[in-house]
Amino acid sequence: MTKSFYFLPLLLLPFLSLAQTQISIDSVSAYIGKTVKVCSNVAGTFVTKGEKPVTYLNLGADFPNSKLTIVIFQKDLINFPFTPSAHYKGMNVCVNGTIKKYKEKLEIIANGPEQIQLK
Repeated sequence: MTKSFYFLPLLLLPFLSLAQTQISIDSVSAYIGKTVKVCSNVAGTFVTKGEKPVTYLNLGADFPNSKLTIVIFQKDLINFPFTPSAHYKGMNVCVNGTIKKYKEKLEIIANGPEQIQLK
């Protein structure tokens, strides 16, 4: 019994590292490069035209004032059983991922619906 008591924390250690810090939408700029969970309202959506459309879900405010954008590339749309731009628009969501800066805008790239939960 004692041996298993000491062994159990070792088994759980990898899962603890997967736990993500939940941050405020107003503090995302302090977490560039970090994997976090952010919750906010999808204030606007946009889908680019062309052969490889990109879906943008703007959190906190609509573009160009969005505080964080969830980016879904065309190659990942197959992972969503619905159209993300229509499904999430106006909804309160939480997104898990790594915050990146692209062209002075903050973003999290979502590869599948498991990264975005309805709140």
